[in-house]
Amino acid sequence: MSKEKNIKTYELFKQDRFLGILVHLLTGLGIVAGFFALIAVMNNNQKAAFLWLGFAFLIDSVDGTLARKFNVKKNLPHIDGKMLDSIIDFFNYVIIPSVMIYWFRYVPDQFILLIPVILIFISIYSYVNLNILTNDNYYNGFPAIWNVIVLYFYIFGTSQNFNLVFLILLILLKFSPLKCIHPLRVKKFKSLSIIFAIFWFITSILLILIKDLNINPVYEVFLMFLWVVSNIYFISVSIFKTFKN
Repeated sequence: MSKEKNIKTYELFKQDRFLGILVHLLTGLGIVAGFFALIAVMNNNQKAAFLWLGFAFLIDSVDGTLARKFNVKKNLPHIDGKMLDSIIDFFNYVIIPSVMIYWFRYVPDQFILLIPVILIFISIYSYVNLNILTNDNYYNGFPAIWNVIVLYFYIFGTSQNFNLVFLILLILLKFSPLKCIHPLRVKKFKSLSIIFAIFWFITSILLILIKDLNINPVYEVFLMFLWVVSNIYFISVSIFKTFKN
């Protein structure tokens, strides 16, 4: 009986290890998506670049949950999943959007190198800051989600001067007492946050796809409304948490 139990335990362990490997491979696909996004940038294809970044964003949204579900840290202790995730996130959330700011000239020419350099430099320390998250998983200061900010510039078609001022404001907020919600980690209103995150992601992808296309303006306004509402939710929760503290 003990021998059969040991065999079952070993088989279960092998299965869990295999699932853990699959989760790590899924995470690794994020940097492949980022590579294709970078190629799209060099080909002056902003729409494709954002779609590839969206694919990477989707992977980043689910791989952590899968890793916890299959207890990957225990079954594959020799692979640092957090480090793997951080490397990929830094590439997709910081490096690529910084390149996009330079390549697509999102800011005036006088700042075309300075702003990306600042974003990369200060974001390095976000990734090594052990206190970047509060005890209840809010970000301390504005998080390094520059891919999202560049997406806003693309969708709204804002001017170079506006983009510059907005980026400077966010750089300053990075060192402020601002508390920004992490929709997948903050337990309070987590279900609601996930719903709004799904709305945000789907509407973002649709707005990217219809950009510069001749479609019924009613549909575009409706999508924009849903997208703005989802943004307002995350901004409101973050501001409320900041002033509550």
